[in-house]
Amino acid sequence: MLFATIGGVISAKWVSNLYLGEEILLDSLDKQSGGVGVVNILLLGVDEGGMRSDTIMLASLNGRTGKLSVLSIPRDTRVLVGKYYQKINAAIGIGAQEVRKGNLKEPEELAVQKVKLLTGLPIHYFMSVNFDGFKEIIDALGGVEFNVPFRMKYDDPVQNLHIDLQPGLQVLDGQAAHDFVRFRKGNAGYPGYAMGDLGRIEAQQAFIKAVIEQKVNAKYLMKADEIFDVVCRNVRTNYTAKDLIKHLGAISKVDSELMTMYQLPGAAQTIGGVSYFLCDDAKTAELVNTVFNPSAETEDK
Repeated sequence: MLFATIGGVISAKWVSNLYLGEEILLDSLDKQSGGVGVVNILLLGVDEGGMRSDTIMLASLNGRTGKLSVLSIPRDTRVLVGKYYQKINAAIGIGAQEVRKGNLKEPEELAVQKVKLLTGLPIHYFMSVNFDGFKEIIDALGGVEFNVPFRMKYDDPVQNLHIDLQPGLQVLDGQAAHDFVRFRKGNAGYPGYAMGDLGRIEAQQAFIKAVIEQKVNAKYLMKADEIFDVVCRNVRTNYTAKDLIKHLGAISKVDSELMTMYQLPGAAQTIGGVSYFLCDDAKTAELVNTVFNPSAETEDK
């Protein structure tokens, strides 16, 4: 959403010290060294209760080339928290508990720590948004045209989650976009993704690419104030308008055709009756060194 409204935000809100959301400072975040270089931003999609982050993406922007690479972290990824293994999507909820105990300042702290350990990459910024905020942002952007691949039908009264999307090309408003990115499996005889959560990750990545393709557009300058205000009300972040101005040159180079999407290497496995995604450390290191580590690339020379 930030990249989609970059020009308008700069034009309408020339305030260098304004945070693009609720100001949250995390001890685990890294500082950028000199110039723009590579900017790594952790994106978290959080449920209404703030106990799960079912969407976890690390976006890496090369400041010299404008290349944008996105690494999705499966929500079931197995990580060690204290003495026990947990799914990484529970890290923000455990972090909230630690905040109440006085052991952490912010609930996102633990999620940042675990993604850094998994990838070996620094994280300079983070943005977390809840489902209601996501819906409001999509509505402010006027919806997103997207081809829903098949009938998506799912009902869960416990979560008050009711999804019913028809297949085909259509404009998804905030509610429909929320339903699409949350859908993983159908019930009552309706199909889901053959790969379960991994299929949902591919769908989420395709949706993000569609947003960037459609919304990086001059006509959204007219809605800059509205979009900016929606983002500020619904996002928790350490990212400021000053950072936005600093990164404007790199962001302006972003081409959706060159944007690359990846998933954390690994495989699903059931351990003790619990389904986890186990990270493949060797393949992850190879991916990081060939794609996300600028010192291993020649493209920015």
